[in-house]
Amino acid sequence: MNQYSRGEHNQLLTAIFPIILEKGLKCATMDLVARRLGMSKRTLYEIFQNKSAMIFEVLDHNDANKREQGRRLIDSAPDMMVALLKIINLHRQDLQGMNPSFFKDMDRLYPEMRHRYEERHQRHREALQALYEKGVEQGVFRDDINFLIVSRMMEIQGESLKRMEELFPPEITLLEIYDTMSIGFLRTIASRRGNDLLDAYLSTSTEMQSLPIKKL
Repeated sequence: MNQYSRGEHNQLLTAIFPIILEKGLKCATMDLVARRLGMSKRTLYEIFQNKSAMIFEVLDHNDANKREQGRRLIDSAPDMMVALLKIINLHRQDLQGMNPSFFKDMDRLYPEMRHRYEERHQRHREALQALYEKGVEQGVFRDDINFLIVSRMMEIQGESLKRMEELFPPEITLLEIYDTMSIGFLRTIASRRGNDLLDAYLSTSTEMQSLPIKKL
């Protein structure tokens, strides 16, 4: 029986997430996770029924954390361009340590997870649409584009990350692809004022100093 408190359990889920990112879903075995956490495999099985249960719970926990952090970033940002940049930076932190096989493993080994992620994608689309509309009101995003098409194109580009080993040269990283897609997306929807804000943010932000693409 799991004797962990809710807070301790959440800390455990947070600690497991980077292990899954680094190794991929296939290679993040219960043995490996237990060893990395400094606990016995038996203890890990007392907490999680099986590996699938652990994977699902860890990813759900991370997704909930990201949503809450995203809400706080939006509430505190001076405008929606900066809000989107901060959200992009939030997600790129995961990609810095992500195994390229992560998404491929998800589709191949956990197809049922795909349905859950599609439901989340729909919530994300609705939130992004609202963010875009607010940015139009602020004058940082253009009002003469079909945002549905542009945002769905971004999603389709994101799907290419699952096949990056086939589509991109080996020296290109997940993070570089994500950065290129994200900044290209922002350039597409940005007004003239929005592009000025984007340039200023990229040139001064300590959060995104490692971003290799300043201007496209």
